[in-house]
Amino acid sequence: MNIKLRINLLLNRIIEFIKYDYNHLKYPLVVACHGVIIVLQKINKHSLAFKVASNIYRSGWAGSDELGALIAQYYFKKHPQLGQEVSRQFINDLPALDNTEKFFKQPETMLDGIITVLKKPDGDEKGALIINYSYYFPLFLRFFDVEKVTRSFNIILEPSWAGFCEENILAYTLVKAPVFLQVYEKRDKHFIERLDCNLIPIEVGPSWFINHNNFVPPVSGERDIDILMVAAWAKFKRHGAFFKAISPLVKSKPRLKITLVGYPVDISKEQIVDLAVLNGIEKNIEIFEWITPKEVSELQKRAKVNVLWSKFEGNNRAIIEGMFCGTPVIMRKGHNYGEHYDFINPNTGYFASESDFQEVYEKIISREHEMEPNVYVMQNRNSRVGTEIMGNAIKKYELSNNRPWRSDLAVKVNDLHGMVYLDSNSSIYEDSYKELTECILPIAHN
Repeated sequence: MNIKLRINLLLNRIIEFIKYDYNHLKYPLVVACHGVIIVLQKINKHSLAFKVASNIYRSGWAGSDELGALIAQYYFKKHPQLGQEVSRQFINDLPALDNTEKFFKQPETMLDGIITVLKKPDGDEKGALIINYSYYFPLFLRFFDVEKVTRSFNIILEPSWAGFCEENILAYTLVKAPVFLQVYEKRDKHFIERLDCNLIPIEVGPSWFINHNNFVPPVSGERDIDILMVAAWAKFKRHGAFFKAISPLVKSKPRLKITLVGYPVDISKEQIVDLAVLNGIEKNIEIFEWITPKEVSELQKRAKVNVLWSKFEGNNRAIIEGMFCGTPVIMRKGHNYGEHYDFINPNTGYFASESDFQEVYEKIISREHEMEPNVYVMQNRNSRVGTEIMGNAIKKYELSNNRPWRSDLAVKVNDLHGMVYLDSNSSIYEDSYKELTECILPIAHN
C-alpha cells in the first residue's frame, strides 16, 4: 500500500510542479501553447483553441495573463460571432450531472437559492439578481431568456473558482446589458478591465457572504485543538503536503492535536489516514466527515489555528468562518496567484510554506492574545459590507444611465445548499420569482 501511495504522491507532485511551481520560468511553454492555439484557429477548432488559452491563463505561468487577454479579445471583442460559436457549443454540450440534472428538467428550481433576487423591480427601477457558482452560469444562459430578464433585473455573477478566462463567464460578454461580476483576485480584475466590455467588476467574493450569526467566538473555555483544517478530501487541498509540513512540529510537540473536517471528492477518508500514517502523524489526528455547519463552528471555536494549504482554488470560506470564530489562519504562501490578500494581516494570520510552517505556527501561538480575527472581519469583510459594495457599484451605474435607485439590495448569505436571505425571506420577492419563471425558454421543458 505504501508503494502505491508513494507512486501516487510522486505523480501528483510532478503534476503540481508542472502546474504551479517556478511559474516565472514557464514563458517558453506559454509561447509554445500560443503556437498550438494559432494552428487550432487556422483549422477552425475554435472551441479547443479557446479551451487551451483558458487552461494556460489559469496556470499563472509567465505571460499567461497576456495570452488569456489576447485570445479573449479575439473571440469576444474582435470576432464576437466566433465567441458566440464557442459559447454556444460550450453551453449546448453541458452534461446533466448529479447536482444539475434536476435543473435540466425543471429550470425554475434554480430560483431562490441558485438564482436569488436581491432587489425587486419597481416601475422604471430595475431589480437585481445574483447567480451563485460558476457551473450554473451557463445553465442560466441555456434555459432563460436572458435579454428579457435584463429588461427588469441587473445580473450579478458570483464565480466559485479563480481564473476568469473561461466560457462560463465570457459568454456573458455577449449579453446586451451590463453584467456585474464579483472579482476577488487582482489578476482577474485586470483581465476583465482589459476586455473593456459589459462585465463590470466588483471587488467582493463568495467568502464575504458567510452567515456570521452561525460563526461566533467562544464565550469561554480553552481552545484544545492545536490545528484545524476544514477541507474536502480532494487532491487539490494537498493534505499530503500539509502533513509533511507539520511533521517537524509534531516531532517537537508529540501531543499536538490536529483535527480534519471534510467529505470525499476524489480521495477517501481512508486515503487521508494513509497519508497521515506515511508522515507519522496518525496518532495526532482526529477526523470528522460530513458534519453540519453548526458542528464545524463548534470545532472552529476550539481551534488555535485554522489552515488552508491548497495552491489553487476559489474564494475559500473556511478560513473566514474561522476568523468569525476568532481563529487565526495560516494560508499556503503563493495561494492562487500569490496575491498578498488584505485579509491576511497581523490581526488575522500569516502566510507559510512547507519549510517555515513550524516557525509561523509558533509565532501565532505567541501572539494569540494580541490577534483579533473576529474584529477584523466584522468590520471589513462580511455579508453586510459585501452587499453594500455590490449595491454601490450597481447604483453608480444606474444613476449614470439616468435610471432611479430608490431601494438597496437585500443581504444574502451562502448556505450549505445555496443562498438564503439574512434578514428577510423569499416571500417578499414572490412576484419577482414569478416574473423570472415566465422568462424560462419553452425549449427548456422539452
